[in-house]
Amino acid sequence: MQARRLYSGILSIAAAVLTVMPGLEAYAQSTNLPPVTVEKPKQKPAQRQVQGPNREPIRIPVNSSGCKAARSPGKPYFVEFRSRTAVSYGHTFVFYGRLGQGNRFASYKVAGLHPKGDDPQVYMQGMMVPVPSETGASWGDLDEQYLTARFCVTLTEAEYRKVEAAINRLKATKTTWHATTYNCNAFAADIARAANLDPPNPNMYLPEQFIKRMADLNTRSSGMNFSSFMQGPARQR
Repeated sequence: MQARRLYSGILSIAAAVLTVMPGLEAYAQSTNLPPVTVEKPKQKPAQRQVQGPNREPIRIPVNSSGCKAARSPGKPYFVEFRSRTAVSYGHTFVFYGRLGQGNRFASYKVAGLHPKGDDPQVYMQGMMVPVPSETGASWGDLDEQYLTARFCVTLTEAEYRKVEAAINRLKATKTTWHATTYNCNAFAADIARAANLDPPNPNMYLPEQFIKRMADLNTRSSGMNFSSFMQGPARQR
């Protein structure tokens, strides 16, 4: 008897629902409610890479393609000697850090000696007398459209720590730039010696030729893993 009553109750509820549903559908249609939409979270636009005091866009971001042939097990660190174009005769500078996957640097720093600031008058004075200098990245170092040559050496952690310590000492002590005595080439040559490389005479070559000559002087017989990459003429700054 109880089961029969329960069954009858279920049938009554079902009939009531079927009776009400058409009315609900008609109500929904009469109200003309807009369909419910779910907004997708807006993606932030990719941050544009810029350089210099005027925040000019970087056309070709830095990459580690020049170190590809130098990669070796047990040598995850690198120092890469680079040259680029400039208004004058070019600039020599150094990237150093840890290699990443593919053509990426896992991390890197920039070291290069150049006149302090962006005033061309300071540069012109430095052709005659020493002028205050900076030792970090300068305009154009982070855009590979200006790159003219590169020479990469891979290092063990111990070798890298030695080079990094030498760069830190140079940054702390080399406070002036002079075109004919101690310039960007001379600064890079001191870093090369810390990496057990044989640099050419820094005052005999312009930056691009200086890097290419350094690559020529240092062969695989030295026991170092390196690769060099020579690039065609870059667009002038």
